[in-house]
Amino acid sequence: MLNPRRFSPLTAFVSAAPRIAVAGVALLLLGSCTGSRPESPGPTSFAMDTGAEAFSIGYEGIADLYVEPVPTQSLALAALDGVAALDPAIDFVRRGDSLIVTETGTPFAKFTVPGDDNPTKWARLTAAALEAARQRSLVLSETTADRLYEVAFDAIAGKLDRFSRYHNAAETRAGRAARKGYTGIGVTIGEANGSVIVASVFHGSPASTAGLLPGDRFVSVAGHSVTDKDMEATANLLRGTIGTTVAIRIARGTEERTFEILRQRVIEDTVSYAAVGGMAYFKVSGFNSDTAHALSQALLEAKAALGDDLPGIILDLRQNRGGTLDEAVEVADLFVDHGIILETQGRHSMSRHRYDAEYRTTATLAPIAVLIDSGSASAAEVVAAALQDSGRALVIGARSYGKGTVQRVIDIPPISSELILTWARMHAPSGYALSDFGVFPSICTPDYGDDPEVSAAALESGELRLSETMQKRLYVTRMDETERQKLLGWCHADHPPSTTDSDTRLAVRLLSDRKLFQLAFHASRVALGERPKDPN
Repeated sequence: MLNPRRFSPLTAFVSAAPRIAVAGVALLLLGSCTGSRPESPGPTSFAMDTGAEAFSIGYEGIADLYVEPVPTQSLALAALDGVAALDPAIDFVRRGDSLIVTETGTPFAKFTVPGDDNPTKWARLTAAALEAARQRSLVLSETTADRLYEVAFDAIAGKLDRFSRYHNAAETRAGRAARKGYTGIGVTIGEANGSVIVASVFHGSPASTAGLLPGDRFVSVAGHSVTDKDMEATANLLRGTIGTTVAIRIARGTEERTFEILRQRVIEDTVSYAAVGGMAYFKVSGFNSDTAHALSQALLEAKAALGDDLPGIILDLRQNRGGTLDEAVEVADLFVDHGIILETQGRHSMSRHRYDAEYRTTATLAPIAVLIDSGSASAAEVVAAALQDSGRALVIGARSYGKGTVQRVIDIPPISSELILTWARMHAPSGYALSDFGVFPSICTPDYGDDPEVSAAALESGELRLSETMQKRLYVTRMDETERQKLLGWCHADHPPSTTDSDTRLAVRLLSDRKLFQLAFHASRVALGERPKDPN
């Protein structure tokens, strides 16, 4: 198989409460997008030719790249149903070789449907039928083009799997900024008590150098008052051409201060380091184009503080929703010196790949504990599975989310948007699929409560048996539905990243006791059906 280790990186942008915004063609990404949809200043006036081009790009992308074959006509009819939902009086009805557009049941337009599944023909029909409905419906005529595309492509994505989705113009800009970086000052912004505030400041960013702090309230940006503006408007003022300066006035407590900050290319922080219990603790919150480099730098920082021979590493991937495929492979490659990191399988020939470690000196040979929970998804699952299956890490926590798919981004330039399609399924080095069941931890901490000593004692006594449930993941495809549902309910929990919670304390406890760590580690290797080896 090909080993295309370096695809251009993309990642999924995930928003969380409170609402946060980053101020400031076909590529692979991993991630699970959630959160409310931002307002989009996309196209306002629907044009039939533009619509035909946009739908053609979408239909052709699905026909060529989606992981399963889908009839184009079903996508077109779904798109029109999505539009019709905006005006209950309008309906699109397929009758034999005709598509009829009705208002309160009365036909007013008729089109001949294509005789084959040609995406371009169905795209033209979609745009023509939509325009006919707009000419008749006051509701649709007053709806912006961006909104029409949004409901149409959302309905199209609804015919696919749960991870395929459409991004409108605003979401497309936000997603590209999160995965590639952007020109700005290096902050995320939020809302609090009716004001736009600095939610976080990226390490080493222009904002950090200038002295902005989380909690600062924006008063004005570039001479424009923002006291009555929302996050999107404030973010637009903060963005600008690289190398230009922006004046920012903030309120901090009862005082106001003005900063002159140089706009630069900024990439969101995804890695943080701390020394916890004598161990090197790394929290990885996502995977963007800088994650592997940031983690390698954090490892150097840890070695400077704790010594070149690190006593142990805790890699916290809890609540990590994913990111770029390349970065996940790069991060795993920091610790794995040979063998398979990941295999992907899909319908398109280019989606079938094996990603191998690059046979180079690893960043460290220290023993590793990986922390996961049921919010660990996608790229995080790639790293956890690779380190577990290669014999480099003991995985602690709860069963991961089970996303297990790779997405490809289809750029739709006519409407400044993008369609994100599932085009491959991921398989761990040992062969099991990461979808549905995800990564099984070697130690399921929800079974043993909040006291890490309970888990440690169960391990020492032999009560904690790692092999039985972990081996089940290798034959889940042969289980009946009752067994599958029972296994899906096992070891499910959300444990947000923390340096002081019970999962982290258990990791410190095991890494501090080499005999106990090896006991758990070797049992985990036996569960995978392999001969145990020394983790250090």
